Amino acid sequence: MPDSLTPSEWFADHFGDYSLAVMKALVAAGQDAHTRSLEAKAGSKLRTNDAYGASFWLVLPEEIVSHLVFLPGVEILKPRRGRYELVVFDNAMLFPSRIGGDSAAPDSIKLRTSKVRHEMFSLESRATLDEPLDFESLDYEEEAVGPRYVADFGSATSLIFAAYDCSARGGPQHVYVGDATLQEDGTVIWLYREELPLRALEDATTLTLVTDDLAPRFDDSAPPTTTLEIRNPGENAEDEELADPAAKDEGTGTENDERT
Repeated sequence: MPDSLTPSEWFADHFGDYSLAVMKALVAAGQDAHTRSLEAKAGSKLRTNDAYGASFWLVLPEEIVSHLVFLPGVEILKPRRGRYELVVFDNAMLFPSRIGGDSAAPDSIKLRTSKVRHEMFSLESRATLDEPLDFESLDYEEEAVGPRYVADFGSATSLIFAAYDCSARGGPQHVYVGDATLQEDGTVIWLYREELPLRALEDATTLTLVTDDLAPRFDDSAPPTTTLEIRNPGENAEDEELADPAAKDEGTGTENDERT
């Protein structure tokens, strides 16, 4: 796994001075999507990972959008009847997808095919920016259109593909980003690919809270109060909870033991 935090020439061409910030954002988005999907799995109480996978493909684009809104001039696009939004920056649209199972290797990724996905991977072949794309082929549920809705892909003239190798048990393992094409059978062919330095970027995103308030002193808190009572001779000063033998057997840490 790479460990350099120096953005590549490819990243610099696409994101300029924001390259490192985008690299960190992509990793953080994947980690947050993983956490939310684990919560969905826990809430479902299923032993399988169906709930994890069913939520990750929707949660990941949401996290991508929320982590990249800091980019100046970024466009947020939502296809008609689409289930999630997509980001366009500097004429490039970012399409994220989770890979797993037999497709986990970067050179054997296979996506579910649809007309709109083939059009997304063929943005550079559009005749003009004013040529709208047809989203009627999307078999998505109807839902209310938000204020940031755009009917086509806006200024996008190219596609950036971000592939996340992530599982419920192992979490994010690899994040691949680059240029790619999509074959008729859904096979992804990379024209350029690089792997993000996952662990190094995770460490780099650790933030330290800075505040103007003085740090609290150890003696700032109120002094403890002591309750005094008269005890008759011969009485034992035992804790009340110890009077119940079962109390010592509680809190073993196995109450929430979840086995998958």
